[in-house]
Amino acid sequence: MRQKLLRILLPLLLAVTQSAAADNLGYSKINPLIFGIDIDYAPMEWVDDDGMPHGLDVALTQELMRRLSIPFTYSPNTWLDIKDDVLSGHVDLGMMVYSPYRKDITNFSRAVFHLYYQILFRKSDQNKLDIRNLSGRSIAYMASKPLTDTLNHAGAIPNVITDLPKAIKDLSAGRYDGVICFRYQARYHMKHLGLNNLLSEDLSLPPREYCYVSHSKQLIDAINVELNMMEAEGVIDKIYGSTLSSGGINIPDWVWYLIGGLFVLLLVIFAFIQWKHQKKLKREMERAQRSEALKTVFLSNVSHALRTPLNSIIGFSQIAIDDKDDTLSRTERLQMAEHINKNGHQLLYFINELLELSNFEGKEMLFERTEINLPEVMEEFAAETRRIVNPGVKVVVNACEGHVEIDKNLMRLVTMHALNNAAHNTKKGTITLSCYPQGKGLRIDVKDTGSGLPEDLKDNIFAMLSEKNAYVRDDMPGLGLTICKAVVDRVGGRIGADSPPEGGTLLWHWIPRVVKK
Repeated sequence: MRQKLLRILLPLLLAVTQSAAADNLGYSKINPLIFGIDIDYAPMEWVDDDGMPHGLDVALTQELMRRLSIPFTYSPNTWLDIKDDVLSGHVDLGMMVYSPYRKDITNFSRAVFHLYYQILFRKSDQNKLDIRNLSGRSIAYMASKPLTDTLNHAGAIPNVITDLPKAIKDLSAGRYDGVICFRYQARYHMKHLGLNNLLSEDLSLPPREYCYVSHSKQLIDAINVELNMMEAEGVIDKIYGSTLSSGGINIPDWVWYLIGGLFVLLLVIFAFIQWKHQKKLKREMERAQRSEALKTVFLSNVSHALRTPLNSIIGFSQIAIDDKDDTLSRTERLQMAEHINKNGHQLLYFINELLELSNFEGKEMLFERTEINLPEVMEEFAAETRRIVNPGVKVVVNACEGHVEIDKNLMRLVTMHALNNAAHNTKKGTITLSCYPQGKGLRIDVKDTGSGLPEDLKDNIFAMLSEKNAYVRDDMPGLGLTICKAVVDRVGGRIGADSPPEGGTLLWHWIPRVVKK
């Protein structure tokens, strides 16, 4: 309710305030403000044949006076007369370029906009004119003390004029070498005079401020407040439009909307790329943390795997050494010797696995392809496995037909590791060895009916000495499946482990038929 009331009262309050301001300034319908304009200063100010004022300055002043609620009328005249009328106070308000020489005799408003100088010259002139090459050149310009000082310093021949369109025509006819005016004047007159033999260039001179001028400081103060609001609302730009744009090109609103949309799109793309990058960094960090954890487990398990058999070997050896009185029986000595032998072989096996893994990880071992008979080779692997399986466990070979070019040693290494694991974990049932073409390679499956793959090992079964990996070896951790993965990765293959619905474990690997060196 309060907001609705404010929306109703604020316009009324503003109107009352502006009316009061107008009253305080002393203007009324009976005594309106007199705005002096130049009768021939297009496109800013001019008067038509019917005596009606036109121009951008007129449009701006109409809007300004409406907002200030100040009644006004026009006083058209030639520039020289209007200038004198404004400076002497015979008219209440006018517009002119700020001059430091006049700031003490009148009041200037804040800049409505800035004016930039250009010089017009004939296309036939071999050199583009600029302040640096005006020496000896005849240059026409409207009266301006700063311009007079600049031209004298440059060694030019100054020609003060009062009729700019006539001076531009005279330039085209060859009377002057150049005409200096403001940018919007140059564009306007070249277009409307139809002079095709002229060019214009910006001059490296400081811009000038185009301002309202009045003897009344109170009026100028009120105008300054309103001009700030009009600029913030875009009113000034809307009135003057492309006339004051630097390049003379009026850019449509849809272009700005398109640029803004593209900028927003770029921000969205940048944010998406950043998000993807952060997500990738997070994955890499998690992978690094997992790798670090696996390395810790690896070192712990290697330490255990080496220390356990060494402790047995040293312990039993020490007992044999300390038995100087031959108190141990022959049977006890044989048992200790068997323990020493068993742990020695276990230690040797593990060290060999470490060396084998080191070779594959270091990429020192190369592979060679040969043509092999699949049924014969698979049956050979099955026969070796039958010698180590538990009693009652069958080893079956599914149809593996044909000849392929493949590395037999590579295939044997990976397949026998899988078969040994299956034999170790299968107490009863069947171990099935299958092979079949898949894509451009050969897939080999080893399926057993054993105890199955523990859930906590599915993700890390091929990692280096996965934590608590009793699947490979009960008495000590092993590197069999880690070696398999290193070999298969080396030749661009794939390896995996699954738990079939009917139970047991399926270890599979796929390797290319042609393995390059």
